[in-house]
Amino acid sequence: MVDFFNNHSHCIVFGGKQSTLLDVTASIIQGSVIGPAAYVVTAGDLIAAVTGNSLCKYASDTYIIIPASNKASQHAELDNMQKRAELNNLNLSCNKSTEIIFRDSGQWHAPPEPVPLPGIVHSSCMKMLGMSICPSVNQHIQRLVTSCAKATYTLRVLQTHRLDDAALQTCLCGLVG
Repeated sequence: MVDFFNNHSHCIVFGGKQSTLLDVTASIIQGSVIGPAAYVVTAGDLIAAVTGNSLCKYASDTYIIIPASNKASQHAELDNMQKRAELNNLNLSCNKSTEIIFRDSGQWHAPPEPVPLPGIVHSSCMKMLGMSICPSVNQHIQRLVTSCAKATYTLRVLQTHRLDDAALQTCLCGLVG
């Protein structure tokens, strides 16, 4: 294991061309077999900064769950994640992060929106472990229909380019996941 993490470099081969070798300076090597295990070890002691909040960790994803009673703690949790990432030579990708707020539809008055997190997109629907998480069924169905329409269009284009049935079947399996 020590040999794997010491003096490790990486290159990319695409279209028959190879990039130059660059040293890997992060503690988790994306796309490697050992990447998820390295994340588990690196994030093993990561805990929520505020009591009542929860962290869910899977593969290389971390989810912060903040109940309404702790909504003011979102910045503290983000700072906690940023500090832990820096300590472990990782990069917190705010541009890949999404904030979603669930509300009780039975409430008469909507509580005020929390202060937006810098660099993090606020969304009404998000993907979590490959599943769409949406507060309303209509949004979920709309995402499914859109995804199916895109897959169908892709298959029709490939079929017009005379892709054989076996190859279309492989593409279908890749599209549906």
